[in-house]
Amino acid sequence: MHSIMSLFTVFRRSVETFPRVLQPFRNYAQLLRPKKSKYRKMQKNIRAVLPAVPDGPIPKPELKFGNYGMYALESIRLTAAQLESARMTLVKAIGRKGLKVWLRVFPHIPVSRKPLEVRMGKGKGAVDHFVSYVKAGRLLLEYSCPAQNTAKMGFSAAAYKLPIRVAYVEKQQTEIEPKRTDIQL
Repeated sequence: MHSIMSLFTVFRRSVETFPRVLQPFRNYAQLLRPKKSKYRKMQKNIRAVLPAVPDGPIPKPELKFGNYGMYALESIRLTAAQLESARMTLVKAIGRKGLKVWLRVFPHIPVSRKPLEVRMGKGKGAVDHFVSYVKAGRLLLEYSCPAQNTAKMGFSAAAYKLPIRVAYVEKQQTEIEPKRTDIQL
């Protein structure tokens, strides 16, 4: 019996030492959630969920970390599972070599839900998942990869996973004018 227990602990330690890439995910909804929060449950904020429709075109956001990005054209409440699904699809479409991804929104708002077939009353339900309120024009994620055509292909794959319309943005390259040597005085 003792040898079986020691074998189990060795196996458990070896699984924990695997790189994160090889470890299977246990629950996708639990990946993006705050470590701590001041209050466990929150009330709904209707103004944040349904903001006013912007007048005119939505301005392109400025990239701070990566060369390419994805920003929202509509306002919505994005769940942690939707964001993680888009990120994983982007990584799968582009490949890990030379790719860096920065999530610019984080699901920090808890959403509670009561179990099925439970009668009314008896308090608020338990926290089910986390969301983030995204307004039109908000940058969802940034990424950098070696090739531009690969970046656009990854964008279209990740955009398919989100329930809103999104747009592609690139970092503006500042062009330096070449020195003119043919100027005569």
